[in-house]
Amino acid sequence: MQRTFKSKIGWWYYLILTYCSGCLLLAIWYKEGMGMAALFLADLALIQFMLKTEYVITDGTLLLKCWIMPVCRIPVAEITKVEDSHNPLSSYALSLDRLKITYGKRYSLVSPDNKKDFIAELQKYNSDIIYVSRKK
Repeated sequence: MQRTFKSKIGWWYYLILTYCSGCLLLAIWYKEGMGMAALFLADLALIQFMLKTEYVITDGTLLLKCWIMPVCRIPVAEITKVEDSHNPLSSYALSLDRLKITYGKRYSLVSPDNKKDFIAELQKYNSDIIYVSRKK
């Protein structure tokens, strides 16, 4: 069975989208052709990232999807630890309220909208996954 989780979207992401949209309106007002084109494409890209960033757990594999970025495939059996993180590194996440997924000697950062269900779904496929919460 397949389960899909959308990315949580941080306030800062909406701020960037609002800023770009405001600049687009100014470019339209002042008839700046190149600015209109560039800002329209920036707005379009930001919206696509919002709509196309998701995490799919299917057949023992975690798929990280983020529009034009390559799909990252992580065998759930290789995941050893999931921990809360606020690491701002570039990742398959649209919020700084993230989870760091450690597998082998690598890790990926994700920001599922529903962390609790996401972790529970991973643990259905691999009960050895350790969850480390930052909340005290």
